[in-house]
Amino acid sequence: MTTLTIGAASGVAVERGSSTDADDATWLHAAIDAARAKIEATPGSGPIRGVWLYGGVRYAFRDNAGGTACVMHKETTGGWVAVDLGHSLSFTSGGTTAIAEGDTITGNSSGSTATVERVVLTSGAWADGDAAGYLVLSGITTSFVAETLNVGASLNLATAETFADITLLPGGRYEFINKNFYGSTATRRMYGCDGVNKAFEFDGTVFCPITTGMADDTPIHIGEHKKHLFLGFRKGSVQHSSPGEPLVWSVVIGPSEIGTGDEITGFANVPGGVFVVFNRNQTYLLYGSSVADWDLKLHADESGAIEWSIQSIGSPRYLDDRGMTSLSAVQDFGDFSASTFSQRIQKLIDAKLRSTSVTASIRVRTKDQYRIFFADGTGIIAKFRPKSIEFTRINLGKVIRCACSVEDSTGREVLLFGSDDGYVYEMDSGTSFDGQAVTAYARLPFGHLGTPQQLKHFFKVVLEIDAPGGTELEFTHEFDYGNPNTPSGATQDLNVQSGGGQWGNAVWSEFVWGAQVVGTAEGYIDGDGVNMGMLIRSESTYNEPHTINGINIHYSMRGRAR
Repeated sequence: MTTLTIGAASGVAVERGSSTDADDATWLHAAIDAARAKIEATPGSGPIRGVWLYGGVRYAFRDNAGGTACVMHKETTGGWVAVDLGHSLSFTSGGTTAIAEGDTITGNSSGSTATVERVVLTSGAWADGDAAGYLVLSGITTSFVAETLNVGASLNLATAETFADITLLPGGRYEFINKNFYGSTATRRMYGCDGVNKAFEFDGTVFCPITTGMADDTPIHIGEHKKHLFLGFRKGSVQHSSPGEPLVWSVVIGPSEIGTGDEITGFANVPGGVFVVFNRNQTYLLYGSSVADWDLKLHADESGAIEWSIQSIGSPRYLDDRGMTSLSAVQDFGDFSASTFSQRIQKLIDAKLRSTSVTASIRVRTKDQYRIFFADGTGIIAKFRPKSIEFTRINLGKVIRCACSVEDSTGREVLLFGSDDGYVYEMDSGTSFDGQAVTAYARLPFGHLGTPQQLKHFFKVVLEIDAPGGTELEFTHEFDYGNPNTPSGATQDLNVQSGGGQWGNAVWSEFVWGAQVVGTAEGYIDGDGVNMGMLIRSESTYNEPHTINGINIHYSMRGRAR
């Protein structure tokens, strides 16, 4: 094998170091395409079952290629890597000396050794000599058998029963929270459930199943309240752990079961220390701080939340049969009131509920948005402003099977979703739909400019647009509510450049040299009408997102409409 020198570097690499705008755009687009080509789907088959971010690392759950098990994957510089879930070893009573995390256990008969990562009691106590439960182990040398267990010179501390690999059954739909039940800065952990397997705790290394004692120990929803881990089961059962002990579900030290009489669809926390339990057709409020003073009150007997639609945005927001609903505190009376806020788009919501189902929802804290997605691939965005709520429709070109909004290690909000193709996507990132052009349009209502019966002559429209790096738009207009007897305007192409900065204030390399701070584009009009409506459209693969900040309309008054 021989080598051939093609060229030699003669200088230091310079970021975005092209000498012309055309070359800069070409090179940047090529770099984007090259980086996208390296992205791989999560290994396995079927849709993404769950996606989450914990400890600055993204995790994705997907069934294996044969569909016989679900696999937990983590992101690495080399792509998605399966997480080793470790081994479990159930045990029954032995001596009165406790086995502790970090101990090295040895099997009396097998001679196998392992490091104890978690010790979970399901009954009894070490001091009484009747402790029973299971161990989560790592560093296994050989398989354990039915035998007594030793720790160093301490013999026969417990009797081993069943030794097994920790695995996950396929077909679930995962829900997660990141919480710190133990108090140390190092004990914030990830908790999840999927309706098929036991709930679990994960600290980035150790995966520990949570045994509650339920006959069907497969919770479908998860939450936290007053340092208790809450799990929702089928047939309306809500259970919680001991306070500050999410792995402990022994009734002797705190856990209890709460029956609701309807299928659980999710949980939410309300400012003021109230826990909301949503059923499909009912809503409960849980007051108190522990099993000693829990007070479950029925808030709504015929109004609940549709599964996967619940998000906390100041107060819980969710979709009910009556529309998008907010559960907010009424301070004057110390209770709560539920109210819909989607009356203006109720026909759209009714049509969605008749024809399709909710697959996911997400909150976007940086934009004050609530987004809800449907099985037909579409979604609705609600934008909350101080005095109004605005709505728009969205279609990302994928069916969103699961989604999450989580902060990374720097505090940046990360919006992730998984789809049927096995890929994990990040919303509001990049300039395209996975390499496909983003099409956006805004159809503005017909405006009469304060004089509904006054004929006007329209000259032009000036758009004020924030478009870093530039963008191209299409603009057209209609008069008199689209009256077919009134000629419509021709479609015009508008080019906008903005992203400039002020010398001494702007950050170098983060503004466009010689560009306006706010870009403007003029659309020329020559027509008469009492009102005018506009359509503004864009389609681009590489342009940065743009924001229309204002529209100025140039016109003159004519006589009254006859």
